[in-house]
Amino acid sequence: MEPNKSDLHTVDLLRKSIATGSPCLDLSYERLGDAGILFLARMKDLSHVTQLDLSWNELTCKGVEALANCDSLTSLTTLILDANEIGNDGALAIAASKTLGNLKVISLTKNQVSDSGALALVKSDNLNQLLTLDLELNRIGEERLTQFPDGTATATLSRLNLRRNQIGDDTVFDWLQTGAFVPIKHLNLGWNKIGDASAGALARSPMLSGLEQLILDSNSIGNEGANAIAQSKNLESLTVLELHDNNYNLATAKALMDLRIRLLIKRHLSGTELNLSGKRLENKGLMALARSEQLAGVETLSLRNNHFDHVGLDALAQSEHLSSLKSLNLMDNSIRNQGAIILAGSKAFSGLNNLNLENCGIMPAGILAIAKSTTLKNLEKITLNKNEIKEKGIQHLAASGNFSNLTSLRAGDVSIGDMAIKTLVLSQHLGKLQELRLNGNNITRDGLDSLHDTPNLTALKKIDLRRNHLLYEDCIFLADSPRFKNLEVVRF
Repeated sequence: MEPNKSDLHTVDLLRKSIATGSPCLDLSYERLGDAGILFLARMKDLSHVTQLDLSWNELTCKGVEALANCDSLTSLTTLILDANEIGNDGALAIAASKTLGNLKVISLTKNQVSDSGALALVKSDNLNQLLTLDLELNRIGEERLTQFPDGTATATLSRLNLRRNQIGDDTVFDWLQTGAFVPIKHLNLGWNKIGDASAGALARSPMLSGLEQLILDSNSIGNEGANAIAQSKNLESLTVLELHDNNYNLATAKALMDLRIRLLIKRHLSGTELNLSGKRLENKGLMALARSEQLAGVETLSLRNNHFDHVGLDALAQSEHLSSLKSLNLMDNSIRNQGAIILAGSKAFSGLNNLNLENCGIMPAGILAIAKSTTLKNLEKITLNKNEIKEKGIQHLAASGNFSNLTSLRAGDVSIGDMAIKTLVLSQHLGKLQELRLNGNNITRDGLDSLHDTPNLTALKKIDLRRNHLLYEDCIFLADSPRFKNLEVVRF
């Protein structure tokens, strides 16, 4: 019988794909079927292939068994079999294969694998290099097993995706009992049927002590289960916890936020320095941070780019644990003038000597509040870059004795010109100023002359006047002037 056009197309496609010699063989969406895979496994040398994508190919267990027995696939490290019709026998074939031992990634999303096949993969003695197993959208949890595979979970397996299956409390109990989660660092159980009982079991299990990411969104977890997780002593390695779209109340959400803050501090506290920049804490996170006793002893706190405003800052200002704080970075948070007023009025910040307010929406009224503060009197460094403080804000600063200890003033891109320079050089409170950075403003030669001729600012060592309105001859003047030559740093 002569081969039909479909068979000829398959043969030609495989011949061309393999002839390239590429280690990445992508045959997704080709609808090869089991027959095409049988031909591929039996007739072609695949020893050069390290990544094989057979998604959307109408494969069943028969085709996967052929792959598992293919002697030339010994170099394969990534096997993608998404959106096929592969059941437990196919998973068991992969788990038992003697030639697929180098696999590091297996993806079986949207197939028909249930608990027995999944656990066989997790506990395979042959897949001893496996790092990632993706079983999203399968049949795990549909029927409870009565017999479980022996042995321990593959020690290298760190990422297990069981999202969007039928996993309920019984399935979680069974998987915990078999030790399937012991090596896992990233566990995705989102969009299942997990309730309070199994959430509590996860929280109490010492087998999850190494877990770094736990995804439990869109389940049926209520206050009991969520609180068990929030109070767990076994989940201390977590860096990511997703529990949104469950059934707990605001009090439990508060407890979960406290857990998140506790874990963040544990991970990012170095000596007396705590760097929480870019963690998207928002106002609720700042409220939890303010409650944390772990802040006691922190001298340097960085909260840059955390999407909070004056509400979150107000919560932090009422914390009872900031008595050691000396340096605070609030850069890239929209606290605005209200935030500056809170800073100025809080005793919690009275020990600050370094304050970064870059790009915080501060205007002259905010600077006035700090200038008139009865508590912020020890500032040695202040950063005001990228705020619309303008000439008026500089006037408030220069006239205040609160800045008499200032050694560093950074006011780049704040919409000031020559008048601000004249105000600064006439100030009676800036005698200790060593660093003056005014880059990105509207300063001209007139302002430069004021800076050059002043008998004040005698401690000045560094100036930055880049991106101002200085002409070529002004730059020559800066470079040649004995007044500026003696400084350690002059940038223009």
